[in-house]
Amino acid sequence: MNKEKKGLLEMIGATFIWGSTPLMSIYSSLPSGVFVFFRVFFAFPFILYFAIRRSGIREFLKLRPFWPLLFSGIALGVNWVFFFLSFNYTDVATAVSIYYAGPIISLLLAVLFLKEEINIFIVIAVILAFAGVIVSNGGMSLSKGAFIALLAAVSYGLLGFFSKIATMHHRPAAVTAWQILISMLITAPFLFLSKWHLSVQGVIIALITGVIHTALALFLWYDALNYIKVSVASVLQYLDIVFAVILAFLFLGQTPSLNQITGAVLIIVAGVLSLRYKN
Repeated sequence: MNKEKKGLLEMIGATFIWGSTPLMSIYSSLPSGVFVFFRVFFAFPFILYFAIRRSGIREFLKLRPFWPLLFSGIALGVNWVFFFLSFNYTDVATAVSIYYAGPIISLLLAVLFLKEEINIFIVIAVILAFAGVIVSNGGMSLSKGAFIALLAAVSYGLLGFFSKIATMHHRPAAVTAWQILISMLITAPFLFLSKWHLSVQGVIIALITGVIHTALALFLWYDALNYIKVSVASVLQYLDIVFAVILAFLFLGQTPSLNQITGAVLIIVAGVLSLRYKN
């Protein structure tokens, strides 16, 4: 197997794993904040080991500047809490499609605050992304689930924005480890504020999500970047939407509507156009 094919398979594997995360959240029956806590709690030892092995302990302990690590970690925890919460109020296709407007929001924030150049591609990408949100929801008036998914998308955009700043000063693997640690700390209060009970099924699913859907998927993502271009990887990440919709249809019986499919396509096209902007 050549290296490029290996990278493509690893990237597709990572997106398939991430696409199945909504199922894990739903089957766990845990409140979103509690589910996120256990996800990052079980993932952190593996992510920390990976970060230290890749960047070294000195790089991990390099904290200046700390504020982009802090804000990106908060954004990670908040975006996952909203994302998994949205499944309580809407179907997977709507939530996931709206959620993936996040990278376009991140790009828009970079243009506004980091003075990155704007051109026709970013303008069209932003228009298509927000059109996709409206179409996926079925109109301008957002349902509760769609609104929560939009909050997840905004916090996802902030995550990308602050991560971009963080990686200007720190190694990406170290940034990821700090984000996981900080998100674990900010979601810990949900253990006491939410009504939930500890079940074997919930803990096992959270453990699998932490080890497989977070640690392993991130390892596959990083390793794939050794063999394929970042632009190719960024396009392939939108397979998350496709896998999530297919798995929701197969296991939850959620058949996507024409509006949801159209909205997802618009958002995927917006993501691809945003890559043209970056290039």
